[in-house]
Amino acid sequence: QDKDKKSVMAEMLADEKVRLLVVSTLVLQVANQFSGINAVFYYSGLFFDGVIDNPLVGTTVMGAINVVATYVALLLMDRCGRRTLIMWSSAGMFASCVVIVLSLLGYFSKMVALGAVATYVSFFEIGLGPIPWLIVAEMFGGKYVTVAMSMSCQLNWICNFFVGLFFPAMNEALGAYSFGPFAVVLLLVFLYALIWLPETAGTTPAELQAQLVEKNAGVTYHNMDIEGMAAHAPPSKSEWEQALAELAADEEKNDKDYGQFDSMRSG
Repeated sequence: QDKDKKSVMAEMLADEKVRLLVVSTLVLQVANQFSGINAVFYYSGLFFDGVIDNPLVGTTVMGAINVVATYVALLLMDRCGRRTLIMWSSAGMFASCVVIVLSLLGYFSKMVALGAVATYVSFFEIGLGPIPWLIVAEMFGGKYVTVAMSMSCQLNWICNFFVGLFFPAMNEALGAYSFGPFAVVLLLVFLYALIWLPETAGTTPAELQAQLVEKNAGVTYHNMDIEGMAAHAPPSKSEWEQALAELAADEEKNDKDYGQFDSMRSG
């Protein structure tokens, strides 16, 4: 079974029409964790200490905002499209990170920082929270979806582990700038969504792959002409029959020539 899974993974990476979808899936899973959302939830006491009397109340409020924002995401998901929500989400979280850093530097009050954290969580739940998981089933057909989901889960938990492990040290080293690396990641995610991420809402995996072929028309990857592939229809039944007949004739000729050569060598 592991060998089959590896062969499917290799096939996915070798297929030009599927490779960008694989990369997009993995990029979104990395962004899901390296956006810093679990740094907020795991170490929320650090943010609310000194801002409100009981930091646990702040953690509870963030959980409630998380639930409400998830419901808002359900309303927006099909109306706005996946790619658009990823862009809104990353841009809103980026702006919130900037406000958090400025607040920690003393330019804004601690209450503003608290509001920025709440906004940060809200923007996460309308895009980078649910969409990386939803989009896998929309990008891949039955042949690839289980392997793609498996890769996504593994990568997500690996990134989760590193965020939980290293954020305290990063917070101690960077101080007020501890959200700076998350802001950089979010900016890169926005640019990736703007330039490369395909829209999956309302499309089947086959339609999505066809759109990518059309988008990349005129581009040649590893001696494969994408424009030529997009411009020509699949061979007809008669063309297939003719090609098979020619192949059989060639094989018969090669067998006959080899037989003559073998008899001459024996004689």
